[in-house]
Amino acid sequence: MKYQTLKNEKEFLKLAIATGINRFGDSIDALALTWLVYAITGDAMYSAFNFGINYLPTIFLTPFMGAFVEKRNKKRLMALSDFLRSLLVMLLILFYMFQQLNVYIIMFTTFMISILETLRVPSSTPMIASLVPKEKYDIAQSLHTSLSKSLEIVGMGLAGILLNSFGIMITFIIDCLSFIVSGLMIGHIHFHDNSNIQKQSTISLLKEGFHYTQTKQSLIYLCLICCCINAFLVPINAFSSALSVEVYHSGPQMVAYLSMGFSIGSVLGATLYPYISSYMNAKKMIQSLFAGASFFYIMTILISYIPITIIKSLFIMTLAILFGIIVVFANMYGQIMVLQKVHSSYLARFSAIMNSFGVSTIPLVSFFMSFMSSLFSIQNIFIFTGIFVMIIGGILLYNSIDEVIDQDEKDNI
Repeated sequence: MKYQTLKNEKEFLKLAIATGINRFGDSIDALALTWLVYAITGDAMYSAFNFGINYLPTIFLTPFMGAFVEKRNKKRLMALSDFLRSLLVMLLILFYMFQQLNVYIIMFTTFMISILETLRVPSSTPMIASLVPKEKYDIAQSLHTSLSKSLEIVGMGLAGILLNSFGIMITFIIDCLSFIVSGLMIGHIHFHDNSNIQKQSTISLLKEGFHYTQTKQSLIYLCLICCCINAFLVPINAFSSALSVEVYHSGPQMVAYLSMGFSIGSVLGATLYPYISSYMNAKKMIQSLFAGASFFYIMTILISYIPITIIKSLFIMTLAILFGIIVVFANMYGQIMVLQKVHSSYLARFSAIMNSFGVSTIPLVSFFMSFMSSLFSIQNIFIFTGIFVMIIGGILLYNSIDEVIDQDEKDNI
């Protein structure tokens, strides 16, 4: 029933569908490029290197891009990003057709795609805030996220089928078309950019964005929560294969159960959030996130002692679904807090700063987990992670960051 309140928000619905199509294409080329790197080189090192390249622009360029887009037409930048991505895929198709495609071209393409994403993402948040009334932020953000997650999952599944059945050429053609369709839909959105920012340099706007963040303690804590959400997902993402083999004495099917569970949980969480949003506050969000993450990591090890494989598989998938729901609930709460708390003239900059800080924890925690794996078993790492997460959650609540996040702060602009 709640989603029906958006039926008259036609411009927002165009944005939500376009973003979903963009995520569909993004998930296709992510899998296709990873497969292509390994197929060309036969070396997992290059795949890992390509994975790392994908994160570099997000960490280092996103704050600058947030300042860059703040004084420009967000709709045009989003459409331009989609069209340029389709052009990059076209170039890959041409290189492949003429048998000139190599790993360095793929890595360069991956890097450019990531740069374009840093341009598109900060443009999206202010558009959502401009296209729907404030009282519909929670429902709009839920629909936007659930649609994106759903089409992302479809894209991941379809990419494997396309690569296996039709080859890389058809896969890239469908990928290219998805970005063209997304760009065209964005271009047809009736959007009035209400930004009142005068002519300023990008560096000046960036400094203002950091200063604005520093003056609002609740936003600093939201950045911290964003870092925690990303950090909590690193151990399971990094060690899912090792967990399957070393702890569950199984094959890739256990990894598939985990992945499927997280995907289902993500969609369910985003879909259900509007129905529980009225009961959510910062304290409940922090309690559920930290307790849920702690429970997930400890139970993942305890479940491995169940002797019956089918029951063990059912439990691990259910656990992944629950954790996926909890993570998305926390993520949705944070996103809606940003829309409600941040002044419209700072939305692009702050969302970019928060995204940059959040993503930067992924390689840092990955390196730390890599070091830990040389000293301890997977079982010990997961149990340690569960206990550590519980302690951190207790410290944050003891310091009353939930009260700071929930308090109303006036914008002196």
